[in-house]
Amino acid sequence: MATLEVKNLSKKFGLTPVLRQVNLQVTEGEFIVLLGPSGCGKSTLLNMIAGLESVDEGEILIDDYVVNRVEPKDRNIAMVFQSYALYPAMTVRENVIFGLKQRKISKEEIETSLQHFAKMLQIDELLGRKPAQLSGGQRQRVAMGRALVREPHVFLFDEPLSNLDAKLRVEMRREIKKLHEKLGTTMIYVTHDQIEAMSLATRIAVMNEGIIQQIGSPQEIYDQPNSIFVADFVGSPSINLISGILTKSGDSFNFIPDKQQDGFKIPINGYPFKNEPQEGQEIVFGFRPEAISLPNESLKSQLRVELKPTLIELTGYEKDVTFDFHGHEVIGRLLRYSKAELGTAIPLSLDLSEISLFDKSSAKRL
Repeated sequence: MATLEVKNLSKKFGLTPVLRQVNLQVTEGEFIVLLGPSGCGKSTLLNMIAGLESVDEGEILIDDYVVNRVEPKDRNIAMVFQSYALYPAMTVRENVIFGLKQRKISKEEIETSLQHFAKMLQIDELLGRKPAQLSGGQRQRVAMGRALVREPHVFLFDEPLSNLDAKLRVEMRREIKKLHEKLGTTMIYVTHDQIEAMSLATRIAVMNEGIIQQIGSPQEIYDQPNSIFVADFVGSPSINLISGILTKSGDSFNFIPDKQQDGFKIPINGYPFKNEPQEGQEIVFGFRPEAISLPNESLKSQLRVELKPTLIELTGYEKDVTFDFHGHEVIGRLLRYSKAELGTAIPLSLDLSEISLFDKSSAKRL
């Protein structure tokens, strides 16, 4: 296991900045997920940690040692690629032990390590096959086995599940999670899938346009996003965002949505403002779909509303219902047995303890 630190890391491809002064600290045994849309710089950052991309500015440290100029093979890092990168002419056995043979490890040690990890990954019965004879999930297990037998200080995963079908992705995600809990090795994982990030990570680093926007536990990122981008990117269905203004009434504030024409307002009581809000400030009011529920007496801070469903999507145990919220389209997540009919308003509760407020001009959390 190892610690890893990235200090003020910058990278350009030609004149295009890809990473901008990125800082990241990974403690021993952590599972860090780099999450963001395509082109945000997450794979470039991973490749720079691996030594596959050069560093323009900044430093990469593994166990407090600067590795900027250290060759990839000497960084004691193993990488699992999206494409598996297996040798097609080699058997599974030969693919898995290839790196160990290059390092001239003894045959006894190679065989012990091979059998240990092959059994762990359930590929022990596939050792005589070639990659073309394997399913996508089996190939991914072989690629992981090839990385594991080296017993590196740091594992790097570059969107390893994106080529798999939905059911297999869930299964492999669970395998990777169990693998980390069993080994306790430092892992850095790149994905654009926020479900993967939420379920795997000890901490998530949300990236956009070459910058880490927020770092925190999955629950922190979900419950307290520090910007509109993070709030909107994490969560499925996406967070509901409504523009409007803050108005002051005595010592408390109210939110008045844009477009409303009936004097509707939402009281903002007990919200933990990071900065003092201003009368008339333009803001964005956000709440997750699950903050809308059938009337619930147990909620300490709630707004009772009657909303008209405009779309109903059954997802199994739950159903996602789109409502007309005073001229704005919002999504609520209700239990499957909840009575909701298109065009007929139903009474609901909005949990005001679960809201997020953002300044409209800066897009930062208030």
